This record gives sequence, C-alpha cells and structure tokens, in this order.
Amino acid sequence: MILGHLSDLHLRDDSDVAAFARQLDRIVARKLEHVVITGDLLDRWDPALLERALDVLGARHLLDGSKLTLLHGNHDLASSGGHPRRSADLWRLAVRFWDPPPVVMKRRRRFYAAIERRAPGVAAASPFLKTLPSGLRIAVLDTVPVPWRPLEFARGAIIVRHAIGCAHEHELAWLRALTGSTPLVVLVHHYPLDGPEHRWVPDVRLHRILREVRVPTAIPPDQRERFWAAASAARVRLVLCGHLHRCRLEWHDGIAVGLNGQSGADWAGRTIAYYDIADEPLKQVCE
Repeated sequence: MILGHLSDLHLRDDSDVAAFARQLDRIVARKLEHVVITGDLLDRWDPALLERALDVLGARHLLDGSKLTLLHGNHDLASSGGHPRRSADLWRLAVRFWDPPPVVMKRRRRFYAAIERRAPGVAAASPFLKTLPSGLRIAVLDTVPVPWRPLEFARGAIIVRHAIGCAHEHELAWLRALTGSTPLVVLVHHYPLDGPEHRWVPDVRLHRILREVRVPTAIPPDQRERFWAAASAARVRLVLCGHLHRCRLEWHDGIAVGLNGQSGADWAGRTIAYYDIADEPLKQVCE
C-alpha cells in the first residue's frame, strides 16, 4: 500500500512539463498503488499549461481516479506566479499579487472542470473522499483562503496574506464525521503545523514608515487546533501537504505529517516522497 507524493511543482513552461514527465516515469517504474499531488501543480493560472500537464499524466496511464488524486494550491489559481525567470515575471509579481475572490472562484471551478473532463474521480471541489481498491481512504480539504483584503497593516509592518492558509469549519465538521475501519489519509495544501514566516526588513531610512514586510505561510493557530481535533476524531493515519518546499516527516499526537515540495525546482532536487501505509511506524522516503 505505497503512496507517491508530489507537491509544488510550479510548472511554468514546456521545459518544466518535460521535467515533470521524467518524475512521473520514475514513479511509474515503482508500480505504486496511488500518487497524490498536493497543490501548486502550476506556478500561476495557465489553462493551456494545465492541459499539457494532464497530457503527460495521461500518457503514463495516471489519469485515473484509482491511481491519482490532485488538489489545487494557492499558485494554481493566481495571476502572479512565484518563480521569476524574466523581467516581465517580476513586473507581474509586483502588480498582480492579488486577484479578486470572484476571479479566483471562477478559476477554481475551471481548474476542477478541466480535470474532471479528462479524468473523472481524480479531483473535485473539496471536501471529497475516495476509497481505493485496497480500501485505503483519501480525504481532501481546501486550505487556500480567498480574501478580499490582500494586505494588513500592524505597528509599522505590512502583512501580505497571499500565502497564508486556512481550515474551513464546514470541512472540519465533515472530516470529524468520517467513519470507517480502513486507513485514512488527508490531503491539504498548507502545512498543518507551525510554519515559517518570511520577513523582509527595508533600509533603515524607511523605518519611520515601514518597519518590515511579513508573509505568513501557516494555517492560523486556532484553526490548526480545530483541524487536529477533527483529524483525531476521524482517526487519520497520515496528512500529506506541501507549500513549504521541504521534504520531511513530522508527527502530531500520533498522526504522521508528510511534507513535500518543491518538486519543480532544480535546487530542491525534484523530490518524490514515498510512504508505505502498512509500515509501523510510518516512514517517509524522499528521492
């Protein structure tokens, strides 16, 4: 009962899609039970690039709900992108770092509709649950907020909200109510433990008007507590996530947390994480 885990591929162009295809070849060679992609398949909203990514998945017979589960991250629906290669990318990052919620919601519907047309059962608007032929259950939650306020101001600091996570109460109630005797794996995009906060301190000459810029990446603590209460009630075996561009295994009250990404960056080694759900204790192998 082995899972392969990719996250934060941040595909930007055809060269990235080719690297993604090579990763998938390594995965297919392992003959895994299932593959999950926990968000940020794309670096920014690009329907044509999404189709090309689905093409390489389909060519390897992975566009099948019994073989693949995919969810969106904050970048999949955003205009800005996050990994500039050209000066035009920097301009887009500066002026399009926030999209109005109606635009994001429309893109989310289009994202899942495009996948559903090609591969029913691979992805769906959350929360959703699937049971694999082995009996393993996979539950998907949405941790990407869609705020009307992209910035907050506090004591001379600007807080940029585009990377922050969330845990929706109606989805936690749904998770809490799940019952079953087979192992349950939960997929989210954001890391459900205390995550790093990126900070930029401007030149000292600006300190009178701007002390620092902060970019929090975590799910707020009160929402994290409710997430873990729901996960415990549902007897979750493993939580898989991305967003932080690291590969490691953590634990919270006996529940394993498998973090992976950034699979799409050469400096990160294009890691793939593997988990054998039958292992006791559970282990993560990154390669």
